Amino acid sequence: MFRWNWKRAAMSTSRKSSAIWKGKATTLQSCNANTPAVQARELFSKGCALLKTGDPSAALNYFLRIQDLAAPNPAVFLYAGSALHDLRRYDEAVSAYRSALQLDSNMGEAHNNLGNSLMALGRFAEATESFETAARLLPSSPVPLTTLATAQQATGKIIEAEMSCREALALNPDFAEAHWNLALNLLLQGRYSEGWQEYEWRWLKTGFTSPRLHTDIPQWDGTPLHGRTILLHAEQGFGDAIQFVRYAPLVSQQGGTVILECHPQLVSLFQVIDGVELVIPFGAAPSGADYQAPLLSLPRIYNTTLDNIPARIPYLYVPPEYRRKWSSLMSGYRDTRRIGLVWAGKSYPDPLRSCRLSDFAPIGDVDNVIFFSLQIGEESEQGAFPPDKMRLIDLTVNINDFSDTAALIDQLDLIISIDTATAHLAAALGKPTWLLLPFAPDWRWLLRRNDSPWYPTMRIFRQEQQDSGWTKVIETVAAALEDRSL
Repeated sequence: MFRWNWKRAAMSTSRKSSAIWKGKATTLQSCNANTPAVQARELFSKGCALLKTGDPSAALNYFLRIQDLAAPNPAVFLYAGSALHDLRRYDEAVSAYRSALQLDSNMGEAHNNLGNSLMALGRFAEATESFETAARLLPSSPVPLTTLATAQQATGKIIEAEMSCREALALNPDFAEAHWNLALNLLLQGRYSEGWQEYEWRWLKTGFTSPRLHTDIPQWDGTPLHGRTILLHAEQGFGDAIQFVRYAPLVSQQGGTVILECHPQLVSLFQVIDGVELVIPFGAAPSGADYQAPLLSLPRIYNTTLDNIPARIPYLYVPPEYRRKWSSLMSGYRDTRRIGLVWAGKSYPDPLRSCRLSDFAPIGDVDNVIFFSLQIGEESEQGAFPPDKMRLIDLTVNINDFSDTAALIDQLDLIISIDTATAHLAAALGKPTWLLLPFAPDWRWLLRRNDSPWYPTMRIFRQEQQDSGWTKVIETVAAALEDRSL
């Protein structure tokens, strides 16, 4: 646990050391390098440099060493909090930021960063208050208005979030983070025409999850290909690739050769997509492509709206050799209803989308059902302890890539999943898919509807209130299962 040892630190700061912290004193080279104040400043500079280059653990160690040399300083707490946040030690980051604010309550950046850590902890009301304070203290900065929008959207204040983004852009029209948040907001509202345009700002956003690939090749603008070669490349996560690879057959209809670059785990699955000449893993793209396009830029290129989403399913298919493998593995489970379950995704960046296997207890005693785990990763260990009366089979040891997952899904009657790539995969295969969503959903699931225009076989079950948990959602699922003949 991060704590500043106040007793070890001097309780007052000399005029000279205070000036050095603020960067207003004589340069360090002209100071006595043996004075504690200068040593502290050097440690602070090294810590900041390490934080900037992506080593928060080492940076934190430098910030902690300062306590032996100087009185508590808000700047040290501010940057220590940033290091702790980057390490996902959010409770400790909150403590560090609050310590900074005890020393300087008008430190706008500390209020804003405190809000970010509170957001990560799901403490949205407190985060909103912090962002609002930061916005008052930093009236010329677009940053706190942009982060305020994230809190507003998380609490269902969709219009207010849009307004905050637009206010941020009025201060700085080129602020990519505000454009990104506005894109997510507009897409969530179903306002696709403007939303896709704003979504193109993702490449300029600090810390965007995917690198911008193949910038040396002209980006396709939707014109006919006339025999030329186009390189389509996936971005972001598996679910994004699965959802938007639906555009590849449309691109092939433009009269060119389509090469698709994607995550290695998706290569064999995407090899059977109509109209795709070659599927290769990231980093193996051949030279000579005439055009390129990221998959998530294709909705903009095709002017996609809610009324013209390419929603023909299935658009993914199980490769024959995988179908044979899983038909054999599932041969002993033919005479009962078979339902696949996914209960958890990655805890970062969105822990609220996941539940626990124990939350599915209400569906455990539905008659004539065998459940199959589709859960991958650490949370799959919960499968060893299913709820009472639930018969849960785990064959995931046989899964090596998404073609295996697709083949297992193909053997099932229904998939029940939280928001994961597996839900996208099941729906893209045309399998009945029941999706469980938190109160603040990802943009692609829109608002207040129990279906998806992207996936005709999907049914959505939503949390109706903030912090309402999964109990009511899964009770509704249980009732639907009792009524349904699969």
